[in-house]
Amino acid sequence: MRTTTLLVLCFLLLVAVPPGPCRAQGTSGSQFLGIGIGARAQGMAGAFTSLADDGSGLHWNPAGLSRATGHRMTVSHVAWLDDVTYQLAGYVLPMGESGVLGATLEGGSISWDNVAGDAVPSGSASDFAGTIGYARPVTAGLGIGGAVKYIASELGAESAASYAVDLGALYRLSESATVGAAVRNLGPGLTFRDEEDPLPAVLAVGGSVAWHDVLVSVDVEKQNDLGATTRLGAEYSPVRYLTLRSGVAMGDDSALSAFAGGLGVNWDGRWGLDYAYRDSDLGGTHQLSLSAGFGAAPGLASAEAVRGAEGVETTDTPTSNIAVLRSLTSDLAADAVGRMKIPSGSPVYLKQVESHEASWLVQSILLEELTGRGHSAMTGAMPPPDEEAEGPPPYEIAYRVVSCGTTFPRAWRQWVIGSRKVERRAGVDVYFQLSDSSAAIIWAGNVQRDKREIIPGGRLEDLATPGQSFTTPELEPGGWDKVLEPVLVAGIVGGLIYLFYTSRSTD
Repeated sequence: MRTTTLLVLCFLLLVAVPPGPCRAQGTSGSQFLGIGIGARAQGMAGAFTSLADDGSGLHWNPAGLSRATGHRMTVSHVAWLDDVTYQLAGYVLPMGESGVLGATLEGGSISWDNVAGDAVPSGSASDFAGTIGYARPVTAGLGIGGAVKYIASELGAESAASYAVDLGALYRLSESATVGAAVRNLGPGLTFRDEEDPLPAVLAVGGSVAWHDVLVSVDVEKQNDLGATTRLGAEYSPVRYLTLRSGVAMGDDSALSAFAGGLGVNWDGRWGLDYAYRDSDLGGTHQLSLSAGFGAAPGLASAEAVRGAEGVETTDTPTSNIAVLRSLTSDLAADAVGRMKIPSGSPVYLKQVESHEASWLVQSILLEELTGRGHSAMTGAMPPPDEEAEGPPPYEIAYRVVSCGTTFPRAWRQWVIGSRKVERRAGVDVYFQLSDSSAAIIWAGNVQRDKREIIPGGRLEDLATPGQSFTTPELEPGGWDKVLEPVLVAGIVGGLIYLFYTSRSTD
């Protein structure tokens, strides 16, 4: 039902902005900044504002860096119209809890020769843009980012340089839907011979939704001197390593065809090769991108990664925290006692080495486990050996509770004003040391058990046990973020719109 609602909203957004009249180009300079970089994005006709999650994402929305969980390098080549070529090299550097850095280098050139009778002399032109961006997740669902770029152009013997700023935000509406907004190319224009050409400032908003092996994305984009463009893209993964893409751009003020397509192959999310094609009356454009990922970023696991990780369960009727810890401790005790291989019927003494608030729980379950295996289980230190005693010799199990408790490491909202989901982690770690009647250590080692679950945020108070702090963790942030996050998102989008329209160029 929710997926259907999102699709309807995306459709309404699509038809709400009618295609504008087709024009060859705008009045702004530095039109090379409008060449969309990244074969994946171009295969979807540029509907990439709410995604921006690959190595070219900094070009589309700097907030996309906030989703990075590992280092990534990307190179892209564009064969554009009129024999124009364009290249990009990008690198993403996660820095743990400090956020993510990204950098790209983009450049292209063209030259032409004078033909007899042609009024246009021989010449050349080249463009360059170097960008440094930074992003970080503000909450489990919200990521923000910004970038600064240096722009330089040469036209024959003339040259000019300037700078620009990009700002963006991404917000996860649900496990499968994301919205995004970005403003690009805010800054002073390039000046050639005392005449300034304003930069092509762009405001883009979009949304995307995934359903099984299909991803659909829609963008509405407005350049300061052109009409609005609506972009709709989709990708489909029929098999594990292959992705097919297509898209349509309506109201696009370029000479390119409205339709685009492409495909990509990837190997375990680390290596990827993508291709995109878009036709025009002047010939086709081709893009090829190669990306490589390596390493992992500590502390930047997103809520999406948590939901997709192995071993994470989802339940709407969670048991209490103490019940989960009791179950884990029972499994741990059975494993530990089984490893010790104590002779059947031998008396066993349990000795607590260090005090822990959960020691009573561990001790009671150990006593149950030993008794269930036919041992005479007692607490306290093992008495001195008695040579005249009959029956099997006694053993002593010294134990130390390293950790035992539950935490709520992160929470997110399934919808903007809907119910929250919380990840609960429960874990038990106990160190054991088994000794015989002569005090010789026979076996020693740590045994651990843990469990991760996604549970409803509204049930947290019901899961705690009064008086047992290790079963009553605190959740950060608190419930106030239900109001703060939507206000923050609205403020960011409103600020981006304001910045865009205050930098509009004039004809």
